[in-house]
Amino acid sequence: MKNLLYIGFFLSICGVVQAQQLPQYTQYFLNDFVINPAVAGTKEAWIGQSNNRLQWVGINDAPRTYILSLNGPIRDLNMGVGGYVFNDITGPTRRAGASAAYSYHVKINDDIKLALGLSMGILQFSIDGSQIDLKDNNDAAMSNLNQQVIEPDAGAGFHLYSKDFWFGASAPQLLNNNVQFFEDYDDESARLSRHYFITGGYNFQMIDDLVIQPSLFIKYVDPIPVQFDAALRVIYKDMVWAGASYRMDDAIGVMMGYKYNDNLIIGYSYDITTSALQSYNNGSHEIMLGIKFKRAKDRKEKTEE
Repeated sequence: MKNLLYIGFFLSICGVVQAQQLPQYTQYFLNDFVINPAVAGTKEAWIGQSNNRLQWVGINDAPRTYILSLNGPIRDLNMGVGGYVFNDITGPTRRAGASAAYSYHVKINDDIKLALGLSMGILQFSIDGSQIDLKDNNDAAMSNLNQQVIEPDAGAGFHLYSKDFWFGASAPQLLNNNVQFFEDYDDESARLSRHYFITGGYNFQMIDDLVIQPSLFIKYVDPIPVQFDAALRVIYKDMVWAGASYRMDDAIGVMMGYKYNDNLIIGYSYDITTSALQSYNNGSHEIMLGIKFKRAKDRKEKTEE
């Protein structure tokens, strides 16, 4: 089989391998709702976002990830709700899904709140046989390779937050489902491994209109060691920002962003690969587009300030 590597890669996504199974995000701090369901409703307005990542540009059939999310508060009930859909493509393999989230917010004191969240969704895994060249076109085992599997999914998390900091933890893929494409294939290692995430950050007010924001994203999935992403942003007037990031054993990145009229948000990052793949690609691009849906009352108060 000419492209057996593709099949091995996809099965490794479902099995126990030396990598996490979920997509990478450099700008995790701009849309942490897709990492942790407890983040739903923690902002002052409903927010819709589109995240698009092209990884390892220059490598044929490299990963591409697209995600569309919406979440916001239900103020009178101290709740947040939201959801997202995504599509993660690598060569002839595809992972798509949708998830809905609910969170409940408890006031710790005048400045700090704690949110507890749950998510439920579905995941679809598929292999497109039309993109695979076989050495033996009569191979009965691979002749009908247009396969797909749909599995339920669930996650949970908490999010402690104020205007100055945030700290949270979440666990996606809690159901630990077994992914089985073929009736006679029942390998218990081909499972959706539980992941454990910790995120945190702090806004240091340096001078008027200038904020320094360090943040950290810690990831663990058995049996690999703990890994992390770190980022540092400089934010001016809560409108323009620039910064840098580091992903352990993988990449360093630069980023920038702009918020227009406190409603429209754009963020861009470029990753420079530092792993063994650095000689074979031209880096990774990621762009985030967002919009805040403010209430008429909030818009009026903002105008009067």
